[in-house]
Amino acid sequence: MGADDIQALVSEEILLANSARGRWHAEYLGRSYRSAVEMATAQVGRGSRTVLKTDLWNECLGGARGIAGYFHERDGLRFFGLDLLHPVCVEGRARVPAMHVVQADIRALPFRAGSFDAVLDLSTLDHLPEAGVAKAIGEYRRVLRVGGALLLIFWQRSLMVRLRLLLKRLSGRREKTGQQYFKRACVMATLGRGLLVVKEFVVGSLLIAPQGLTSRFLGRLPARALMGLLGLVVRVERSTAARPLLKHVAGLYGIVALRQADPRGDHSRDPHST
Repeated sequence: MGADDIQALVSEEILLANSARGRWHAEYLGRSYRSAVEMATAQVGRGSRTVLKTDLWNECLGGARGIAGYFHERDGLRFFGLDLLHPVCVEGRARVPAMHVVQADIRALPFRAGSFDAVLDLSTLDHLPEAGVAKAIGEYRRVLRVGGALLLIFWQRSLMVRLRLLLKRLSGRREKTGQQYFKRACVMATLGRGLLVVKEFVVGSLLIAPQGLTSRFLGRLPARALMGLLGLVVRVERSTAARPLLKHVAGLYGIVALRQADPRGDHSRDPHST
């Protein structure tokens, strides 16, 4: 995919986000992701924090979905951004000049062990084949300092997702190329030793319902009412009490895990160079 293709996709999504039909979607994802990032970074305290953000597509789109620029300006976080596609790296760097950008694969991170206070994976992992998940999570663990936080959000194989995929197959529609759906238990098991899960939550409850109907309803709401409703949905999704039900409905699932000490010793070093 070339630079012109990336720019065309960015322009298309920005136009959609500014339309009555699409504004709820961008705002909803933006609120969901920012709330999750706040939850994860709160685990590592305040002060100077160095963060790795995988997949720079949201940075290309900016607006409500921009993560690195928002938290750099608000909290002073030092961001390193990573993407597999060179044009996305170029666009992401242009939109967030303060971010250090690297083109690389999450299964082979070009950073030294213990380089980061937090790693943010907002639906990057689910673009890998299942065989690559353990390698990527192992790399996340390696580059985190002891006590550092991993935020992992991925498309899960919930009951509603499986139903949606079945209906797509029956109607002859194709699923998005490269999109994977993982069982929650499998991802949790892959975290293995060295990463302690401290929070689980759901994301994307509104992304599974028939989006045509959702868009028509939400698109008609006044801006103030829409923002209030989306804020309420995100708060409910973060609720521990609601998770047992919503985990079967929501498309995305979130995990915050802390890097535990390695008995052989860990050494935090600068992210630059391997």
